Amino acid sequence: MSYSYKPNKIRPHVVALKAFCLGSASSACIAVLCCSSNVNTSGPKVALYTLVQCIFHFLEFLSTAIFNTSEVEDDSFILGDTDLYLVYVLSVIETFFVHIYLPHRRWSLFLGLVMIMTGQICRTLAMYTAGTSFNHYVQREKSSKHKLITTGIYSYSRHPSYFGYFWWFIGSQVMLGNWFVGVAGAYKLSRFFSQRIAYEEEYLISFFGEEYEAYKKNTPVRIPFI
Repeated sequence: MSYSYKPNKIRPHVVALKAFCLGSASSACIAVLCCSSNVNTSGPKVALYTLVQCIFHFLEFLSTAIFNTSEVEDDSFILGDTDLYLVYVLSVIETFFVHIYLPHRRWSLFLGLVMIMTGQICRTLAMYTAGTSFNHYVQREKSSKHKLITTGIYSYSRHPSYFGYFWWFIGSQVMLGNWFVGVAGAYKLSRFFSQRIAYEEEYLISFFGEEYEAYKKNTPVRIPFI
């Protein structure tokens, strides 16, 4: 079995273009932050929000390339979901317009950053721990390299990548001080993950049987209402 990347899944020019765009956006955000006398205002906060978004998408590709090389593809950046762009635009709009009337809270900036870092660490650690068993897409057929992972961070949450992203998202909205997008997004994410987990676990039970049933019974997801 080869764990090298598959050339038919990778278009180098697409990877290069996406990496260039993420790097350019990150550089612009860092420049804005360095030139800002007060980070706790709408403009710098949006720059910081954009920067953590860029880091997230870069780490999605990098983690897949390192920990599950045979499955890496030019879409491993996870930049093709239009809902993510809608959430980004709504978040920026709320940050600029709502805070014309409501003050920014310094505590929300720091609390949000802590939540973002915690969520990112959990998601990346989940990808590292699962290794070749991790995939961005629900697997409907069991491959020879698909193992049930129950150790490490998987002993704390049975879906730590979803757990990590959920709290990463909440942290990003706390950092911005966005109540509307934060609450609405948390509700939508919770529903989405609830449905996805139920669908995914049908296959996991068919793959691993009673072993997964016992794991599911003893290990929560740790996302609210799931």
